[in-house]
Amino acid sequence: MTLEKHDIAKLKKAGLNVDEMLAKLDGKHGELLRENYEKFVPNDEVIAKLAEKANGNTFVVFSADWCKDCKKNVAEFAKIVKKKPSINVIFFKGIKSAPLDPDVRWRIPPSPPEVDEFDLRKIPTFYILNSSGEQIGEMIENPKSKPTLAEELLFILENLQG
Repeated sequence: MTLEKHDIAKLKKAGLNVDEMLAKLDGKHGELLRENYEKFVPNDEVIAKLAEKANGNTFVVFSADWCKDCKKNVAEFAKIVKKKPSINVIFFKGIKSAPLDPDVRWRIPPSPPEVDEFDLRKIPTFYILNSSGEQIGEMIENPKSKPTLAEELLFILENLQG
């Protein structure tokens, strides 16, 4: 069930901040994500603009260590957030599909129940919530309009209606 408004305080309590997410990386998949995090060098000009535009909004990121696109995009976003801690983010990781149940997309647990609250379709997904908890934007899997994750998220924020 997709909610019209999300309770940001409740999501923060259930999710992980960037340091917790990085600390919970494990196994070979987690190590690859960590390697991508260590190697990534963000464009300081772009992430400064992103942090400015993101002010007052919260990113909610769903991922799994086994996911190829997560290993790149979540690693990059984690590095961006570490460099610009004013960007509000809540991570949910450990997403697992339910391949044997045609009526269920994600197996809960280990997937967090918030996957249903957001009607999560693919990972990684970066949801953007305004200060009222309303979803105002999203990026699913990979950038579609711009060459980098940071540029794509900035593009989304710059082109919000309203």
